[in-house]
Amino acid sequence: MNLASRLFLALSLAPLAVSQITKYQSDVMALNPLGSWPLNGNPADVSGHGNDGTVQNGAIFTGVMTSPVEPQFLVLNSAKKQFIQMPTAGSSIFNLGALHPLTALAWFKTTRQEDNFLPILAKIDTSTLTGWAIGLDNNDGHGNNSATGGQLAFVFVVSGNTTLLVEAPQVKNDGAWHMVAATYDGSGSASGVKLYIDGLLATNAVVLTDSVASGSILNSAPLTIGATTDGSFQFEGNISGAAVFGTALTLAQIQQLADDAASARAYLGQFAFGGGWYSAIYFTNASLTDVSFPVTFTADDGTALNVPSIGGRSKTITLAAGASTVIEAPNVGDLKQGYVTVTVPAGVTGYGVFRQSVAGIPDQEAVVPLSVASGNIPMVFDETKYIFGISIVNSGNQSTTVTITATDNTGTVIATSSPIVIPGFNKKVDALRNLPGLSGIVGKQGTVRFTANGAGVAVLGLRFNGAAFTSIPTQPQSQILKFIGTP
Repeated sequence: MNLASRLFLALSLAPLAVSQITKYQSDVMALNPLGSWPLNGNPADVSGHGNDGTVQNGAIFTGVMTSPVEPQFLVLNSAKKQFIQMPTAGSSIFNLGALHPLTALAWFKTTRQEDNFLPILAKIDTSTLTGWAIGLDNNDGHGNNSATGGQLAFVFVVSGNTTLLVEAPQVKNDGAWHMVAATYDGSGSASGVKLYIDGLLATNAVVLTDSVASGSILNSAPLTIGATTDGSFQFEGNISGAAVFGTALTLAQIQQLADDAASARAYLGQFAFGGGWYSAIYFTNASLTDVSFPVTFTADDGTALNVPSIGGRSKTITLAAGASTVIEAPNVGDLKQGYVTVTVPAGVTGYGVFRQSVAGIPDQEAVVPLSVASGNIPMVFDETKYIFGISIVNSGNQSTTVTITATDNTGTVIATSSPIVIPGFNKKVDALRNLPGLSGIVGKQGTVRFTANGAGVAVLGLRFNGAAFTSIPTQPQSQILKFIGTP
């Protein structure tokens, strides 16, 4: 049996959403926002300040696909000048001066874009061109998801003149979901601005304008999501989980909100049954309320993976408080394999068991941890006397390109893979050493880093020693950076 067919499954699930209140919503609310719009089917403000938005020009919400943190999201068409507008009077709470701390954040996914500044959240009076905004800067003259347009930007403008502009050079006009945040400490200087992408601080942010003291950004315009009030600056694509705070959130707080996406959707990088394999997933509801959550099985090529024991590719699990259940995939018929996507409510835990049966040797049984999607995932490897296998799941509906960089135990780069293109919702499975460019890892020990330039990927590692194998845990770089060890 080849290595690809021996890779497998498991799971260890983090708490997630409760009923209609997702974990992301709960964590945002714990930080006391001035306004919070999940955009989960409506433009309601859940902060308690009552600034429910109004849909402009037929903007819609959809749940055909989910955002990383909410079951539904906002869909905007720039040709129709669609956006969400908050009440003018209520928006005074967002009328924060140039010497007041501020955080603006949201999840977004771009589709087609125009050449201009593309507002995600803005409070700008278009009659005087005064206010503040966070969005994508597409002013390079390219637009339309170009290779050089689409940098996260935070801007102050006074009477049409830019008084503060800070940008992160990373291009995020790429059709994938990203969480972006801008924090400002109220210091009156661009040095007080920090930009975050997917929970990571943009340490290479560029200050393009720093003259905050030259004018007031106070204005009487309403807050908007996805455009300015007259539609002269327009975002196109999807937005979810927008919020504004009257404080500068910390790195740890931003990372927690980004990590809620990983909690919201978990990937089991390899799931196999038949051809010598059996697997099972157990769930327990440790909360005090009834819960329901979906489990979905997908084949390597992105098509449905039908599991006979559940009569199809997906199953909605409903558990009473304290109850538990199991999904089994027996060793019957030819080998079938793919991956599993799981979304579970807060208080639910679970794990996966898999077993391989090979004639003449005892069955091998093991547990493999759940993987979460990210664009930056490190993994320890040891090819001195073992063989490492990997499964890479593309979590998005568009192709993503993955590059794997290997360093030895001194931190020296020893190999870099050729670009690996993975179609939307597909999976790549192979021995690490067999990937083009990575033969140099044989006989070495160190770290490999998976970097994706589109949607995040989920990575599962397995170490083989003859018939025996064990899983290699992976965690996104954002989670590793916030870990603090204690004696």
